[in-house]
Amino acid sequence: MNDNHLKALYTSLDNLIKNECDQPITVAFSGGIDSTLVAFIANNYCDVELIAVGIPGSHDLEAAKSAAKLIGMELKAIEVSENEMVKEGIEMQKVINLNGMETEFMLPFWIAAKNASTSVLMCGQGADELFGGYARFRKEDSEKNLSKEVDDLIKRIPDREKSITDSFNLKLSCPYLNKRIVKSAEMFTVEERIGDIGKVVLRNIATQFGLPEEIVNRKKKAAQYGSGSQKAIKKIIKHRIQFEIDFESEEIAKAIEKATEPENLGWVETRVDNKQIKATVKAKNLGSLREAAEDFMACISVAEKMTKE
Repeated sequence: MNDNHLKALYTSLDNLIKNECDQPITVAFSGGIDSTLVAFIANNYCDVELIAVGIPGSHDLEAAKSAAKLIGMELKAIEVSENEMVKEGIEMQKVINLNGMETEFMLPFWIAAKNASTSVLMCGQGADELFGGYARFRKEDSEKNLSKEVDDLIKRIPDREKSITDSFNLKLSCPYLNKRIVKSAEMFTVEERIGDIGKVVLRNIATQFGLPEEIVNRKKKAAQYGSGSQKAIKKIIKHRIQFEIDFESEEIAKAIEKATEPENLGWVETRVDNKQIKATVKAKNLGSLREAAEDFMACISVAEKMTKE
């Protein structure tokens, strides 16, 4: 591994985060290497608030508490019950339109943004794509196009992380997706970045910054699993029904989708496909599912009438 390339990446990451620290910041913190490293560096230059989110006893909360103690920083640990996690998911869906998996993944970030006491929210997004952190990259027959992975993520950020921070009037900071950091990382080969355990280059840099070895060598756990958001949602939402409803035009379908915010015990996901609204109604039991579906269709009917008036 080229020492000059390591030095360039080290310097680029340090300077970037230093420039972001012209005011206090909040870090969406899981205790893994990605978020811990940016928090550790930022703490050299400004006041840093660490926020970790999860259901009681979840992996991320315990890992975050451990990591915060190891690097000598205070942590705001937000414990969210399973019911509260689902309610937050419903609230988030009213603001941004995500599929089920992305909702589970983004829920901890949403709650962190909601509870941030600074005007900047920094995160570790992009490190797994840029440095090959996912386990699938270490399979012999897997595609290892990290540049495409990074590009695809950058395209999704405006509809996910940026939409969330905008909702709470926060500035979003994703150091690992900055052009200078991407360019510095791409001086290394894909094989060097991934290595035998994933994110080898990033782990090397973290060691140079002085991050404790226990954190440097931590294995990845996806946000929806680590925080318990997926467990909470899947435990409560067990039944679902799907609708496909045709309208006279795509404009009417979009207007109705926007106007429809059903208040029910289920969870409604909608998307417009040409002149059609495709909806999935979910609930914790069949009785609730029936009520949710009836409420949703009633809302559709009212919204359609108002749109045509």
